[in-house]
Amino acid sequence: MKVLIVDDEELIREGIELAVDWTKFGVEERLFAEDGDQAIDLIRQHHPAVLFCDMSMPGMNGLELLRRIREEQIDIQIIIVSGYDDFTYTRVAIQLGGVDYILKPFSKKDLEEALEKAIAVWKQSELNQHDNRQNQHRWRQADAMLDEQKLVMYFNGEVGYHEGIRGLFYKIGLPMHSIKAALILVQNKLELIDQRFQGDEGLFIFAVNNILHEILEPYGAHYICKLDEYQWLLLSRVKEHSGTWEEYQRCIAKIVNGWKSTLGLKVFTGLADQEVDVHTLPNAVKSARLNLLQSNLLPDSSTKPPKEIRLSFVDQQVLLQAALKNKDKVYVGDIIRSFVQKLREHGGLSLKRLQTYTVEGNLMLEQASQMIGSANQVGIKFIPIWISDLGEWEKLQTQQWWALVEDGGDEVSGSGSIHAVRDFIHHHFQEEISLSILSERFHFSPQYIAKKFKELYNTTVMTCVIELRMEKAKSLLAHTDMSVSEIANALGYVDENYFGKVFRKHHGVSPLQYRKQQ
Repeated sequence: MKVLIVDDEELIREGIELAVDWTKFGVEERLFAEDGDQAIDLIRQHHPAVLFCDMSMPGMNGLELLRRIREEQIDIQIIIVSGYDDFTYTRVAIQLGGVDYILKPFSKKDLEEALEKAIAVWKQSELNQHDNRQNQHRWRQADAMLDEQKLVMYFNGEVGYHEGIRGLFYKIGLPMHSIKAALILVQNKLELIDQRFQGDEGLFIFAVNNILHEILEPYGAHYICKLDEYQWLLLSRVKEHSGTWEEYQRCIAKIVNGWKSTLGLKVFTGLADQEVDVHTLPNAVKSARLNLLQSNLLPDSSTKPPKEIRLSFVDQQVLLQAALKNKDKVYVGDIIRSFVQKLREHGGLSLKRLQTYTVEGNLMLEQASQMIGSANQVGIKFIPIWISDLGEWEKLQTQQWWALVEDGGDEVSGSGSIHAVRDFIHHHFQEEISLSILSERFHFSPQYIAKKFKELYNTTVMTCVIELRMEKAKSLLAHTDMSVSEIANALGYVDENYFGKVFRKHHGVSPLQYRKQQ
């Protein structure tokens, strides 16, 4: 918090500064001005919370300064300091926004009482403004999400063109014609959110959009939306001077490379064959999707297009059912891992072929659930049809078969217990921890770990991790000289700002403020 002291007499300025215990009030910086002209410049530059203002000064006097502050609608709490015991001054000062009036000579008590009152008013004003900004932000987000849902229904062909679509395109800043469409299929989104963004999907989306807008801004208008958990649709209207098809392809490649090099995000893209207008966009999306289905999911294993694969996941059904009957999680993992290894050794796998295996796998899960008479206590989740990362596909298949083993009742085979999970978290909370990582380590499905952990300890896994990190952060701030950045890294946070946000949410103050209080 900053305070500005304005008086043409240096002794008065020094007197105010020396009389007040500023630390007690949370004031970190004092600014000084000799007249109203200097004061208004400092106010615009530094945005102080409180102003001590003399009335009689050469140049712009106190009353004129207050009028200027009111005209510019500057949010600052004003304490009038004057040698004139004149009600006219008092009345005008209050009308112009003053919160208190002190006569010279003043005492320490006078100053601190006035400052305390001004700070209380300022804090309430800040709180009100913060609440208003948050409410406005929520309304804007809700409106944008509703608009996106309407557009997604149109892009997917669920509703036909209507006049409202024109209005939505106007809001997102796209023209009605000469639109290029690209489908983007996200490969490792879940892994990145878990491991790099500590489960914060909002922060992940913010980073993705930042890179996209930075690259596309020079090219022209653009809009990106989420069709489902794996498919994004990018619409753009490239400027005429850079509108060739080759330039557009280079632009898309630049985005893909930017995401990969900066975030580690891997994607596949499918481009519509030609520019379209708004009326034919659903057909362009279908065209892009057909191109996307031909993507080779194992490009590093072969430079040739994927060959026809004769393997069938259904062939593993008898083995998986036997493992389920024997409650053998290790065998489940071995069966699925062996099948995936055969796919990798083949040297090529199209997205269309993987979707066939996904459909087969979901059918097998449903049949196995019926076979054991599952009560579905932890919930079997079918594998998303647009998953495109073979490693993630293997992991999700394994986890869902584990969930069936766990849902079958009695004791299940697997390494460790939920108590062991908790002990592991307490010893490794500064490392990357997610339900997916714990699932692989302890051979329990993520759903099972989440459900049983909540039942036993009345908290979630991630809440437990965050609370342990925040308690350790308090200790390091209080008892070491480590910087906030060093503490954040030591506790598993890549982003210092994100660490600060989490710390403030839990303790009500920033890490530096907490350290100063100790």
